[in-house]
Parts: sequence; C-alpha cells; structure tokens
Amino acid sequence: MIIGDFKRCTAIICVLALCLAMCSTVYAQEVPPQSVVTAHPILYWVNADKVDVYLSVDGSTATCTANVVGKPGTEKITATAVLARKNSNGSYTTVKTWSNLSASGESLYFDETYHVSSGYGYRLTVDATVYRKGQSERINKYSES
Repeated sequence: MIIGDFKRCTAIICVLALCLAMCSTVYAQEVPPQSVVTAHPILYWVNADKVDVYLSVDGSTATCTANVVGKPGTEKITATAVLARKNSNGSYTTVKTWSNLSASGESLYFDETYHVSSGYGYRLTVDATVYRKGQSERINKYSES
C-alpha cells in the first residue's frame, strides 16, 4: 500500500512540475524599425556592366528604350525586344517584336515608339547576348508600364 501511494504521489508531482514548466512566460524584445536590414538582390553579370530597360506609355504611344553596356573588351551585343500587352487574366500577348538588333563594340542602344491601344498595361522585354573574350552571356530584363 505504501508503494502504491508513493507511485501515485510521484506521478502527481511530475504532472504538477510539467504544468508549471508549460506555464512559464517568455519575453521578447521588440526590434526598432531602423535596425531591420532589408536585403535586395544585386545582379552581377560576367560580360555586362549595365542593362537598362525603360517603357513609357503615354496615351496610345509606347516609348521603348534599352541600353546594354558591355565590359571593356566586348566585341558585339545582339538583342531582341518584345512589347507585350497585359491581358485581363494576367498573361501577355506580343504586339511588336524588334529582332536582329546588333551593335559592334561595348554598347547597344535601342529607342523606338509604337502605337498601342490605350487602357492596357504593357511590358517591354529585352533579351540580349553580350559577346566578350570568346564567351557569350545572355541577359533578360523587362520594364512594365
């Protein structure tokens, strides 16, 4: 009988100890907003120094601009530019493609206007290849308006 009471008493003590352990309070310190670090991805290319793509739609005129600058020693830059209209379901439909864009040397500059339907969103995508020191690097970048 004494052993049974001992086991029962031990079990009750263990249950009480677990309950007390689970009811402990945890404290946390709030981090001030200025100390929060936001990491932004930084794009690095092997053969290119800068790739800028810009799209502006004013009424029914889309101004499409791209500038691809290769690193020193770049022999050639080729590109294709695609202007696409955003559909109501979020997909895109190509409205104009400028292919076979090419420049010898370290810079390719593209600047065109195109008549578009007003009331839609548009995306200009530039797919460029930079040739330098026997290697080619493909770069894809876009701008939306």
